[in-house]
Amino acid sequence: MVPRAMRLLFFILLLLFGPAAYAAEETRTVPDPLAGAPAPLAEAIRQFGREAGRWAYTQHMVIFDRKGRARDEQLARYDPSQPPDAQWTLLQVDGKPATAAQVEKHRRDKAKSGGKKQTLGELLEFPQAVLAADSTPAELIYDVPLRRAENFRFPPEKFQVRVTVDRAAQTLRAIDVKLRSSLRLVGVVKVKSATVRLVFTPVLPEYGPALTELSAEGSGSLLLVPVASRTEARRTDFKRVTPYNERLKVKLGPLQLLDF
Repeated sequence: MVPRAMRLLFFILLLLFGPAAYAAEETRTVPDPLAGAPAPLAEAIRQFGREAGRWAYTQHMVIFDRKGRARDEQLARYDPSQPPDAQWTLLQVDGKPATAAQVEKHRRDKAKSGGKKQTLGELLEFPQAVLAADSTPAELIYDVPLRRAENFRFPPEKFQVRVTVDRAAQTLRAIDVKLRSSLRLVGVVKVKSATVRLVFTPVLPEYGPALTELSAEGSGSLLLVPVASRTEARRTDFKRVTPYNERLKVKLGPLQLLDF
């Protein structure tokens, strides 16, 4: 089991990894979040969004403690063509085959958390993105401000977000989030450092890149007790599928573009 202090730090670090909230109502109107954004950045997000919900994949996630020891390791398969309560299948826990009880609990937890959190993509103010001076001939790097999350009152100005775009292909390469300075939460929790990195890689030549790597690292204290953690997730064995919502002819709004 992961200690409570570390779980709290995981929550802070992985807040931005939540699932996207798709528009499920035919009449719902959602403003275009990319209106006014720099053209290469908007095109990169749109390319990713066109395929984001169509990938089945295997995810290997490992959580490390402050001494670098693996404390929690899971291997799971995700398939968006299945009903929401069956999209995740836990395969292994700490290198051992998952039991039926673990598979069922994992599915319940995933289904329960689905759609309840804003994603990183929904919190980015793309129209206010500014091209960074350290962009290169191969990459465009944008500094993108954050808006305040609805379900977590962190000060967005405390974080730096950089989105890296392939200049020639106008596709996503990476998103990096970094805590600018220490942050105190709920009185007894202090986050001294935090970084989150998302890596996008082409998985089939005819389609744009998919989100293939996620990592988060941070340190802080709870009641003056030092805590630190690192989480890494890698996605492999990609397969393009028809999303379950499309089978039901559910209309998806622009937020599907921001499923990261």
